[in-house]
Amino acid sequence: MHAVTRVELVEAVRTAFDHTATPTLPKDLVVAAQSAGARQALVQELEQLQDDLQFRKVRDLWEHFPHMPVDGSSPTR
Repeated sequence: MHAVTRVELVEAVRTAFDHTATPTLPKDLVVAAQSAGARQALVQELEQLQDDLQFRKVRDLWEHFPHMPVDGSSPTR
């Protein structure tokens, strides 16, 4: 099975950022990913985030997933 990618993550959690007035919490990301039918590997990555984190935009996630490649063809720099 291939690694979870940033592209895959964005597609799975996009709806969690619909309400920009409030920060998105890790539990919101998990729910969004599960609702989107994301692979279990992606859900497990999200479940490892600390509960007290808050995200205003998807880009904020990259600090917590530096190992995650952008897509299946290229490693993250």
